[in-house]
Amino acid sequence: MGGWAKEIEEAASILSRSTQAVATCGAGVSAESGISTFRDEGGIWDRIDPMEVGTPSGLINTLERDAEKLLPLFIEILDTFEQAEPNPGHFALADLEDMEILKTVITQNTDNLHQEAGNTDLIEVHGNMFRMKCLACYQTKKYDRKKLIEEIREKLGQIREYNISTLASLAPRCNMCGFITRPDVVMFSEAVQDLPRAYKVSGECDTMLVLGTSGVVYPAAYFPMEARKKGAKIIVINPTENAFPSITDVYIPVKTGEALPAIVNLIRGEAA
Repeated sequence: MGGWAKEIEEAASILSRSTQAVATCGAGVSAESGISTFRDEGGIWDRIDPMEVGTPSGLINTLERDAEKLLPLFIEILDTFEQAEPNPGHFALADLEDMEILKTVITQNTDNLHQEAGNTDLIEVHGNMFRMKCLACYQTKKYDRKKLIEEIREKLGQIREYNISTLASLAPRCNMCGFITRPDVVMFSEAVQDLPRAYKVSGECDTMLVLGTSGVVYPAAYFPMEARKKGAKIIVINPTENAFPSITDVYIPVKTGEALPAIVNLIRGEAA
């Protein structure tokens, strides 16, 4: 890891003594899989008003007024999520779980890549794009990412007029009541998911990995502070910035897909 070998070794030493580690993950972790962040320059919120598509009422109004306006954005999102695959950082987190070091991953990402890499104890505070929620009975159902995208593409190819009704028909129907479903993701103005448990595991961990997050999205930005308050070690891995300098024990300014595998190799006693 070049000039950051000392920090990698320090992180590996801390984690090797941990049995209750927690990782909190931001958009930077998924960016390494080709999923661009919404907030950075060139991201979705840089190209379209989030109030037009990022709130339930805004999305409905936009679809009713000009559904075809959202078609290029919708296809771009489909393309991105279809091509994405778990990266080495995702797999390293799964390795840490297998080694009984990492207990829980708290993620702001909705792409399902942590599950696909092998992590089993996940708190998805912003939901999951591939878990559909019924708008009538609120039943949820998880779908295979690529199969769902393939089904949506097939339906999309059959649409001749783009309006709120035809685009709503792209989502699967509820298998309990037959009503319309939507992705079970948190939009602006909606409450984050599983927040009490996220705070609980943050307060119980002995080490927190803070990965790929700018620290500007709340309440997720509180999790490292909660962990530190209860005495946990804080390891920040982010190539662009350390959003938590006052509470950080080790800062590694490297991509998680590079730093985490090196840390796992050191813990295993292998050459980094």
